[in-house]
Amino acid sequence: MLRPLLSALCLLALASQALGQTTAATPDQLFSDFSRCDARFFETLNTASLPAGTLRVAKQGNVSAPVVMNPLQEGGRYQAFEQPLMVNGVRLVGYHNEAMSLPNVGNLLFWGFVAEGSVSDVAEHLKPLVADHARLVAERGSVSRADIRRVGDPIGQWRTEGLAGPGVATPFGFVERTLSLEKGPTEGRTKIFCSLQGTVTPALLQVYRPDLNANLLD
Repeated sequence: MLRPLLSALCLLALASQALGQTTAATPDQLFSDFSRCDARFFETLNTASLPAGTLRVAKQGNVSAPVVMNPLQEGGRYQAFEQPLMVNGVRLVGYHNEAMSLPNVGNLLFWGFVAEGSVSDVAEHLKPLVADHARLVAERGSVSRADIRRVGDPIGQWRTEGLAGPGVATPFGFVERTLSLEKGPTEGRTKIFCSLQGTVTPALLQVYRPDLNANLLD
């Protein structure tokens, strides 16, 4: 009777130990979570296993975030990697984080990576990792996935119809969220970024950008 009881206790202890362990996220997993354009990316950074000299992160409350000097200030929004971060064959060489408020446009937040390669090549390699990649649309040399919500909708609800479209300001009372790949700041590079644009409220920031002060743009 004693031996079965000890065996059962050992199994329970092993199970508890396994539940307590958190598997470190790989760069591919981290990018996949980034492509959701929500808080998951910053939560995953808590446990991500990244090669030395690539993305530098710091703790921000209950999450972690890539280090930049100041997302509100020109010249302080970019982190260049000492060594490229490899994601499914693509070399990511930097991270960009920008926030601003413009009259008659609303609040705009952009965050994401700079990759080596053309938009088409980068999109081809990274598409399998992108969340909801069936909705990616190629247009005017860029590749994007977009959705929209009305202020007052349930915080997790996004719609795929009624989008403002490229180059059109998001209507007042709405927030548009996009994942975009477009030509980078220099030849042979591609920007891969998420954005929140429009009537971005502190409540929305608190849920989708927990790395930022929710009242950053007030």
